[in-house]
Amino acid sequence: MKTILLALLSVAVLTTSCKKGTDVIPGGHVDTKAVGKWMYGSFAMGDFWSYDGAYQGKPFELAVVFDFKENGTYEKYFVASTRDYIGCRTESFSYEKGSVDFNETDGSFTTPPAEGKYRGFYSCIPSKNINRKMERSELKSQTYYYELKTGSNRQPNLVVRFNPGDVNTSTFLPTSW
Repeated sequence: MKTILLALLSVAVLTTSCKKGTDVIPGGHVDTKAVGKWMYGSFAMGDFWSYDGAYQGKPFELAVVFDFKENGTYEKYFVASTRDYIGCRTESFSYEKGSVDFNETDGSFTTPPAEGKYRGFYSCIPSKNINRKMERSELKSQTYYYELKTGSNRQPNLVVRFNPGDVNTSTFLPTSW
């Protein structure tokens, strides 16, 4: 009887102590000044119009967005699209999320993704379109180096480098959607 009671108690403890759900991402640490959405992007000042006067869209667009959350997680979006003169449109979209760790001492943050997705659209070759989850081997941790500066826009800017001594930077502006 004691053996059965002990076995039932063990099963009860094991089933109540296990967390279910694979979407739980343990949070890291975010510099409180960096919490929010930050976007680096460029877009064309011109549009494509066909010879018959039909609107063809922007010839080129590119944007990267980081969304740093107070709980130590992040989401990263990459969007690129281009259109040629014959009207073919190519679009790329990638998304990843995971925990993020900011190190204010060395001015870095590291983004080890827990999951992600790729989408590719080719209007002139639809057989090449993709829409799939990132494979485990594609989820690569990346370390960036950052400074928070007040820009000429009188807003905080997130200035990002890939290596600490890089002269070239990418300036991310606060954004929302």
